[in-house]
Amino acid sequence: MSGGPIRVVASGSGAAPEPCDSVVPMIENPRTGERIEFEVRTPELLVMRSTWTRPGRRAATHVHPAMEERYEILEGRAAFCIGGAENTATVGEVVVVPPGTPHLAWNPTATTVRLRITMRPALRWADFVERLFAGGDPTGLLREFSREIRLA
Repeated sequence: MSGGPIRVVASGSGAAPEPCDSVVPMIENPRTGERIEFEVRTPELLVMRSTWTRPGRRAATHVHPAMEERYEILEGRAAFCIGGAENTATVGEVVVVPPGTPHLAWNPTATTVRLRITMRPALRWADFVERLFAGGDPTGLLREFSREIRLA
């Protein structure tokens, strides 16, 4: 990983997360091929396993006004643009995006990328993701979930 505002917090995952109270199936975004499984889901903490199956950008540059987003790379190489600086991260590296920071993350390769993504506080992020992946109107969702996400 090179330069810029990306911060490597630690290598490895540390303590195992607490499992969700109920089994949640994997959800998939048909537009991007991204797959998500929820590991922990509370208003304070959301932990998701995300698989990026396709190369390229999955979203527009955006901010989470009140949430910190943490990416732990489990497999492959991920690219990030955080605060205008582009970098990559590989297996074992952790990337943290502070609240209110414009950012974008994507798969820069032709191979699968697997990550553990943590949102803190989670607010209603899981609801946003479920509805977006189910085909919800992105413009309407952005209006409804403005505490969770805004376009930068």
